[in-house]
Amino acid sequence: MWYYVENGQQRGPVVDADLDTLRREGKINSETLVWRDGMENWLPLSQVQPSLATAAPVAGATAGAGGGVICSECGKVFPVSEVIRYGNVWVCANCKPVFVQKLREGVTVSSGPLEFAGFWTRFAAYFVDSIITGILGAIVGGVIGAVMGAAGATKGGAAGIIAVQLTAMIVSLGIRAAYFIYFIGKDGQTPGKKMCKIKVVNPDGTQVSYGKATGRFFGYILSSMICGFGYFMAGWDEEKRALHDRLCDTRVIKL
Repeated sequence: MWYYVENGQQRGPVVDADLDTLRREGKINSETLVWRDGMENWLPLSQVQPSLATAAPVAGATAGAGGGVICSECGKVFPVSEVIRYGNVWVCANCKPVFVQKLREGVTVSSGPLEFAGFWTRFAAYFVDSIITGILGAIVGGVIGAVMGAAGATKGGAAGIIAVQLTAMIVSLGIRAAYFIYFIGKDGQTPGKKMCKIKVVNPDGTQVSYGKATGRFFGYILSSMICGFGYFMAGWDEEKRALHDRLCDTRVIKL
């Protein structure tokens, strides 16, 4: 499977025949950077597929992505003179401070394409997070129920009991919302995701915002409302996206 650069963004995966189609449509050319598993660095198409690179595109096609190297942080293409190299990784000047900080924190860096986390890995992470939020919700809900009971809320009969239960449910939902929004917005990893070594990112591998983390949480609810179908979508999607990933344009990757 091949990956290629278009307008400074990583695209793919595609098979060999797709590369020929993209070349014929003018979306890529001889200078387009491509990469596949086993390659040390991204290289121009002319160096890895000479026969494709020299073939003429169809008439009227537009030019594709240019040459250069990809910054492993922002995913944009830069001339070699405008980047620094660390092992097999290229980093632009703007991303250098972030990259150096990652090295100090012991984060593993890679120059290859994003490796998407599979359904079962994601399920394991969500299971751990559900246990944590379930325990927190039960504790806080129990405390609230006890307080409201002591204050006489349950003396109103069935209506009072329902009010206590409803309050506990709302508080439990609030705890889940705060948990997922905070951790995903902070660094893309809940405790469950950290345990499973996966992370939520934007399509270009960058950190998601708190706003997107909020939208993603409500996407969880929608995924659950349709009998969990939204979660199962990650099992057959080519980029392992669940419904909430599609709605918020996020990806879950392996670290």
